[in-house]
Formats: sequence, structure tokens, C-alpha cells
Amino acid sequence: DKKIITTTRSHSSPIINSCIESMKPDEVLRVGGAGHKVLLLIEGKAHAYVFPSKGCKKWDTCAPEAILHATGGLLTDIHGNRLQYHKDVDHVNSGGVLATCLREQHEWFKNHIPPEVAKTLPVPPTQS
Repeated sequence: DKKIITTTRSHSSPIINSCIESMKPDEVLRVGGAGHKVLLLIEGKAHAYVFPSKGCKKWDTCAPEAILHATGGLLTDIHGNRLQYHKDVDHVNSGGVLATCLREQHEWFKNHIPPEVAKTLPVPPTQS
């Protein structure tokens, strides 16, 4: 199966690039905006949104995640934890972002994040 990954256009780094390369994508779409990346998933133009880095904020992912979820997709941090949006959490998505157009594809992409990349981002404490 062809794998198309979308990621940041303007905040690339060696860690992000190595993570994406480990997934052996057929194509990488580098675009701006978390909403734009999620839209590519919803439209079927990409299979995963991979951003193993801090920098994306809660207000960047909240609405896109709700729409993606309604269409059968999943958005988490790179460790597979759901993002928390209540008032007591930091506004930075410190665990990065991993989103897939289909929930059942999510585990595959999560399992292909190299351990050395995953170690660069904290696992957030469990929130209720």
C-alpha cells in the first residue's frame, strides 16, 4: 500500500525527518497549519500527519481533532496518548502530534516512530 505522510513545512528538523524516513513513505506533503494537515487526512490525500516535536499548540489541534474523530480518524501525541484540552494542561502539545485518517492505521504509524525520537518528547501525566 502507498503511504503518504503530511508534516510541517516550516519547522522541520533532523528528528522529524528521521522519524518520517523510518516510516518509508511514498510521498511527503509538507504544508503549513495543523488544520491543513488534518484536512489532507479527511480528504484522503494523506494517510498520516506526523510531527514528533513540540511547538504545535492546543488551539491548533482542538477543532481539527474533533472533525477528524467524527470522520473516523484519530489524533494523539506520538506516544498514542489522547490530547487533553481542559484548563489545567499546558497549551503546548509537548508530546508532538500523530494523526491518521483511519483509527485502525494509527497503531502502525505509532509503532514505527523510532525509540530515539520518542525519547525526545515527554509522556504527559495521565489527566482525568
